Amino acid sequence: MRKKLTKVIVLLIAVAICLVSIAGCKPKPVQLTDTDNGKDISLKVGDRLVITLPGNPSTGYSWEVNTVDVAVLSQVGDPQFVSDNTGLVGAGGKLALTFDAEKGGITSLVLVYHRPWETDVAPLQTFKIQVTVK
Repeated sequence: MRKKLTKVIVLLIAVAICLVSIAGCKPKPVQLTDTDNGKDISLKVGDRLVITLPGNPSTGYSWEVNTVDVAVLSQVGDPQFVSDNTGLVGAGGKLALTFDAEKGGITSLVLVYHRPWETDVAPLQTFKIQVTVK
């Protein structure tokens, strides 16, 4: 009887460990780059979207959200800069913007590369995608 009880306990612990590890696994984020400009993207609620675009904050330019329905797709934190590792001060790199798919719907996501204080100047670049969240 004691052996059966021990086996059941070990089995229950193994199942619990499996369930915890599965629950902690998140799908890999959907990764986009400047080559995805103009595309239609499909996500599921709970998906994470990371858009990595060329940039150089030392020039004063930055990527910012111009248009998005935040009920459908919300930005997570600030853009993160990753240097091209050239060793040069002020060298460019990439800016990664992160978004979470919040609820079902369709939204345009428009990002602009500009100097935020230059309100009367057109953006240097624009990145636009259509996002459908199911």
